[in-house]
Amino acid sequence: MRETLLFAYHGVAVYSSDIKSLREGHWLNDTILGFYFEYLTRDILRGDSSIVLLKPAVVQLLQQQTDLNSVLQALPPDLYKHEIIFMPIGNGTHWSLLVYCRQAYPAPFHYFDSMANANFKHALAAKLKLEQILFGSQQLPMVTHSCPQQENSYDCGVFVVLFADLLVRRYADLRLPPKMPVQVDIPRAVAVSYPAPGTIQRPMSPFAQAAGDGPGFDIFQPTALRAPVIDRTFWWIDYGDLFNPNTARTMLQQLVNQMQS
Repeated sequence: MRETLLFAYHGVAVYSSDIKSLREGHWLNDTILGFYFEYLTRDILRGDSSIVLLKPAVVQLLQQQTDLNSVLQALPPDLYKHEIIFMPIGNGTHWSLLVYCRQAYPAPFHYFDSMANANFKHALAAKLKLEQILFGSQQLPMVTHSCPQQENSYDCGVFVVLFADLLVRRYADLRLPPKMPVQVDIPRAVAVSYPAPGTIQRPMSPFAQAAGDGPGFDIFQPTALRAPVIDRTFWWIDYGDLFNPNTARTMLQQLVNQMQS
């Protein structure tokens, strides 16, 4: 049966077979994961280049490829200039999340796994290769965080989406300048139609909007973005911070539907 291309989003081609991975009981595939990471980059992080979310295929190269030149060609240019790097770690049957944050002290690497430490050795391989690229032979500490755990064998990718979405939002919010009251009072329709000169209007992620975190968008001047202070609490993720995995699947499906319309 011939595959049907549903849409292409900044280099990520989503086919009909990919949508099946959004159904309950299915393992989220690398296309859907890569699409949401690209969506966070292009839409939710609009106007902020300090954050980079690597696609699953690129992270797989970090884990497995011994030729550094091949890895460098696949990575974004000037990777060392980014403040925070998100990496989905996959082993073919499980997803987890590794984050590098240059300003995080005392450990710049942070690891989140919804199935204890099932992917730890794969995360370590990606970490060591990234260190090689950024710092030569220097090895830096990594914190393995306690985080919400999946109750089955297939929700790992959904948890990676939820972990990444939450941490991206936290970081992006810390970067924003203090909000003026007018930013809250402007009707959404007016703000969408008439953004102020020199400002960027950035939508909130579907999970932020569903949680009621603000009016559904942020308006800011890129030159006013601040260097965030990352403390220990930044990395804390509890069950109350996340949507139920099945609810999250539904929200991802709605986003995919929007992309097709």
